[in-house]
Amino acid sequence: MEKILVLGAMPEGADPRVCLAAGPWCFAGREEIFPDWENRFVFAPEPLRDPACLEHCAQQALVIYAEALPALAETLCPANNLPPAYWETLLAPWGVDVARQIAERRMRVAAMIELWGGLPLRVPLLPEECSFSFATGHDFTLYGALGTAFNHWLLSRLLEAAWPGAWRKEILPPVSERRGIDNRPRGVKERLRQGARRLVLGLPCPPLKGMSLLQSLRFSLALLHKSRGKDHSFPPGAIFEGARPQCDPPLPALPVFLAALPRGLRELRHPVKLRVTAAPRLRVASILSYEDEKYLQRLAVWRGRGHRLMYAQHGAGYGQIRAGCMAPAVEYCQHAFVTWGWREHGGLRGNFIPLPYPQLARIAEQHRAGGEDILFVGTEMPLFPYRLDGWPTPLRVLEYRQAKRRFFTALRDDLRGRSLYRPYFPVPGTLRDADWLLPQFPQVRLCAGNLAGRMLSCRLLVLDHPGTTMLEALVANVPTVSYWSRHFWSFTRESEIMLDGLAEAGIWYPTPEDAARAVGRVFDNPSRWWKSDAVQSARRRYCAKYALTVRGSENQYWIRTLARL
Repeated sequence: MEKILVLGAMPEGADPRVCLAAGPWCFAGREEIFPDWENRFVFAPEPLRDPACLEHCAQQALVIYAEALPALAETLCPANNLPPAYWETLLAPWGVDVARQIAERRMRVAAMIELWGGLPLRVPLLPEECSFSFATGHDFTLYGALGTAFNHWLLSRLLEAAWPGAWRKEILPPVSERRGIDNRPRGVKERLRQGARRLVLGLPCPPLKGMSLLQSLRFSLALLHKSRGKDHSFPPGAIFEGARPQCDPPLPALPVFLAALPRGLRELRHPVKLRVTAAPRLRVASILSYEDEKYLQRLAVWRGRGHRLMYAQHGAGYGQIRAGCMAPAVEYCQHAFVTWGWREHGGLRGNFIPLPYPQLARIAEQHRAGGEDILFVGTEMPLFPYRLDGWPTPLRVLEYRQAKRRFFTALRDDLRGRSLYRPYFPVPGTLRDADWLLPQFPQVRLCAGNLAGRMLSCRLLVLDHPGTTMLEALVANVPTVSYWSRHFWSFTRESEIMLDGLAEAGIWYPTPEDAARAVGRVFDNPSRWWKSDAVQSARRRYCAKYALTVRGSENQYWIRTLARL
């Protein structure tokens, strides 16, 4: 019986004895059609279980992006005279995203060929002439990197470049997808809202997460001077502290980039020439640069004129995850990067400046004791391997979801009725979440509404992953029990040592069963355990490193630092 290797969506009625799945993404949005699919089907091997391999793959993605950059600039603006800094700033968020899909999928194709290359398989491929149209770079992430059709098309191109002789091609009809909504304001209110947003983003320091408009204005005033000292910015090719890794592309990369090029970038009008300033200044970049091409172009023009940029950490993972390529190429490579306490991130280069962050300062020591509920907070479960960092790989995401069931199974019966489950917000291409878990445990209730408010008033917080919620909880002094597998989340050695301190204090556990037993031990009086010297000491040490806060206002620290830069 001829077997079939499915690269895209698993066809309805597919027989597990016949169909091999390239990855769990074959069942994205189709879990209800295939009950118990994760146990019935055979999947291609996971090539990125080894953290060193993951780290190497991230480096390869950066090389692919850096080498494609000149050709992309020439395609968008033939015979352009714009400085490299303009294109590096404009194209990095989207370009690195595309590059990491190429690098990661190439490794998966190699693993499939190594395991199954000698078998007589039929492989349905999407043809090269498929058409994809994404409104923005962010839409490419949601519907391209996390999209079944685009991944099927990319895997098809990569496989054709290394086709095993024993396999038989089946060419499917071409597909055409148009994703995302073009950001054109409609109506007076929407135009006013867009205008106000442009004004705010035009400030030298626009409001970052947790930062008030008044703080933004005060910090902007501190940036009205000529930037002092040498420029710490560097181009993509200089990201690596050591020798630049070699990368032999599996196929010409430019056609893949052009297929993924969002309309927001394609339709931009570029300046003819940029005059370089003799008095460079610094401005702070908003994280909206990842989603708004017009704002991103303003930053690119700024950099192209010789001015400088500073980004700021806006969530967890920075300074901790062992591998990564987006932050190094978009944020770390700028003149300065504000961190939540850490000063180095493995071997990655950057001008890292720790500052107390307004997002954390607002909730410091704000937990209100006396709550009745256990709040369990989950995280994203992507079936597509789109991040290329220390996050769980797709097959491990299946194990991560199963660990939720293991936790609630091990939890005391009376405590399930005191539990709330907070799923991650909906993202395309992810596993079923609350609608998968809650029917198995009817006593557990769904947590809706504002997460921060729920967290600050809960009796006990349970986390099954490292992330922003964990850092916020430790800052707010919320009694927290956490668990996850160190094999699933790959962190720097320094971060692992800090995690050891949380483990010694009973804040972190390696298995869901251990965490469930810990919840049972402390639930009757969580404050007594949480306020003990050992726990508070471990909490403060971890916060000092990864969630810095200070007594009094953080404003003086920001103003003094910005005035020096």
